[in-house]
Amino acid sequence: MCLVMMNKAKNNILLLASLLVAINSFAQANSVVLTHDVWEMPRHGEALLKITELSGIVQQWQSSSSKAIELRYPGGEEGELWVEELKDWLVSLGVPSSKIHISPGSDAKDVINISLIEVVRNQ
Repeated sequence: MCLVMMNKAKNNILLLASLLVAINSFAQANSVVLTHDVWEMPRHGEALLKITELSGIVQQWQSSSSKAIELRYPGGEEGELWVEELKDWLVSLGVPSSKIHISPGSDAKDVINISLIEVVRNQ
């Protein structure tokens, strides 16, 4: 009886681990990190499209009309300037400003977290 319970527990742990891996993969597919080091390059439209983190999110956004792009930036004046510049570039690349949501609270002082979020429509 004890052996049966241990096998069930082991199977449950494996199932839980698989579920966590799947959830993490899904979350990472809809969210990326743009570091300050990557951003510190000469910027123009073609160069921005070569930033894998940025082009991947924009492509995902284009395939879903119910999504918006959220930019979580480091607080402070420098973070605000950085996120506003990034937002301006996204608009110049064809993303409407109404589909870009910005808010403070990135993971680190040299990171902007970029993710796709569901847009709630008012009825």
